[in-house]
Amino acid sequence: MNIASGIPKFFPIAMIQQHDSDYVRDDTMFIKIMVDFSNLPKMLLPFALNLHPGLPTHVQQQMIEQESQRRQDSMVTITSSTSPTVSQGTCG
Repeated sequence: MNIASGIPKFFPIAMIQQHDSDYVRDDTMFIKIMVDFSNLPKMLLPFALNLHPGLPTHVQQQMIEQESQRRQDSMVTITSSTSPTVSQGTCG
């Protein structure tokens, strides 16, 4: 366990330190990162990607949920204020 960050050990350091390692070449470490945004609406991607990366994950998720709710509420407000009203006129 990496005590400083609480992240469990997931890759042996000996594999990284090997002379012919595929992960380190010319003092550069190659890391593959996979990110899954499939459950995040596209309209929220710019907001989510601009959050401070130092914030804890649960705080980022809460902020994204709040922004999503705010946008849904504003869409309801816009829809209700722009919907045409039917006036009852008299024909005579």
